[in-house]
Amino acid sequence: MRPAVGLWAVVALFACSGTATPSSSPKASSKSTIVVGVTQEPTTLDVTAQATAAIAEDLRDNVYEGLVRTDPTGKIVPQLARSWDLSPDGKVYTFHLVTARFHDGSPFTADDVKFSYDRAMDLSTVPANPHVDYWAPVQGVDVVDAHTVKVALKQFSDGFLFHMGQGSAAIIPKSTHLTTTTPPVTSLATNPVGTGPFKFESWNRGASLTLVRNESYWGTKAPLQKVIFKYITDPNAMNNALLAGDIDVVSGVTGPEQLGSFTNNTSFKVLEGKPTGKILVAMNNAAGPTKDIRVRQAVSYAIDRKAFIDGIQQGHAVPIGSHAVPNDSEPYYIDLTGLYKQDKAKARQLLSEAGYPNGLTLRASLIPFAYARRGGDILASQLAEVGIRVQPQNVEFPLWLDQTFTKHNYDLTIINHVEPRDIGNYGNPKYYWGYDNPQVAQLLKQADAEQDQTKRSDLYAQVERQIANDAVNAWIMSPDSLAVIKSNLHGYPQSRVSPSIYLGAAYFS
Repeated sequence: MRPAVGLWAVVALFACSGTATPSSSPKASSKSTIVVGVTQEPTTLDVTAQATAAIAEDLRDNVYEGLVRTDPTGKIVPQLARSWDLSPDGKVYTFHLVTARFHDGSPFTADDVKFSYDRAMDLSTVPANPHVDYWAPVQGVDVVDAHTVKVALKQFSDGFLFHMGQGSAAIIPKSTHLTTTTPPVTSLATNPVGTGPFKFESWNRGASLTLVRNESYWGTKAPLQKVIFKYITDPNAMNNALLAGDIDVVSGVTGPEQLGSFTNNTSFKVLEGKPTGKILVAMNNAAGPTKDIRVRQAVSYAIDRKAFIDGIQQGHAVPIGSHAVPNDSEPYYIDLTGLYKQDKAKARQLLSEAGYPNGLTLRASLIPFAYARRGGDILASQLAEVGIRVQPQNVEFPLWLDQTFTKHNYDLTIINHVEPRDIGNYGNPKYYWGYDNPQVAQLLKQADAEQDQTKRSDLYAQVERQIANDAVNAWIMSPDSLAVIKSNLHGYPQSRVSPSIYLGAAYFS
């Protein structure tokens, strides 16, 4: 939990001592290139354009930077802001900026911060920032001088600074080029420009993304000269690629049953960190049979979380009963796993009350990741036992973004919400699950504006209980952060609470 407001200026200044000090000498690495196996490919290279987690995973902190970043444990640390002060009332941040240049050679200044934040808040921007809600507390952004910027908030915001460390809060150059299309969009989608330790080199769609070291980086140069993200969706193929030496890292283990191949092999290290992400069966609250709370509750009562945890994660996960994870990044977590213990009779009763005594059919949109496809089989089996027939619809992720996330054309979908502190989405009735509860929206606003930690946690707890009672979604589990790396690789993030696979400190011995 964050310290009280009065401590922020002191904490911010103290925290800067280890992360924002320029240095031109990279640490030696016995190998110049790292190949990282990742499951999901970005849908665009503009980190400010879409909510796809894979964009920030590869590019945030490596290519793009923000005023702050979150480290692997979720702690806020300085980045392009070497320090910051917070006014006594908790409403004005004054950020003191480092001296840096963008990859295109243009200088980084306070004007770029104002441009980036104003653009993120502008609803007419195309494409719109996927997390415009991050800037909801902001009153205005003012340039003091080239290396100082003030951000005034409408009221104290518990989440503001944390959210500025997320992917879509990256700072982009004011000189960003726009395409000649109508409406115009940035060229960042195919040519990302940031201030980070690596620069974009090439994108082989469907296969890999290559970054090269930024030799003019403002901070400590990266030990590695080249980073290649290699996209492999099949868990078996991913593990075989590591064993064969084709990759150096399995960034997120999606086939935990094969961990035995690495645990007793001295050539590799298995990294297991805190639970991150929220795997859930999302339900359409605004249309179709799942608009009825009784149907959503029936789905929740039909589910046995342990079968999902064992079948998908081989036990490497914790059950969750609402939209929060038991780690430090979401300090408002409460355990609600007892609310919907599997009760098939109760599920059938609720379906009958909802007008489906003979059952019903629900469409399930399933993306091509192991947790979704395996989870789809488990879900279909469990729901069939209470009279719900699942019609699986296997879709590629871009189609899921279009049909499910954007057009809300679905009944059920299995998805992992990896962004921390994203409970605010339940205050947005236009979000893809279509939950419209003004009381919850008001509680979320109150919680974010509440400076007292105990009162704030209580407000968030009320939200957690209400969305669970309303069975907005059926929450399943939070997977442990699992990765496998070569044993001579150092500086790779142990836990993945942060949005990125930050490789600026990685090296081979």
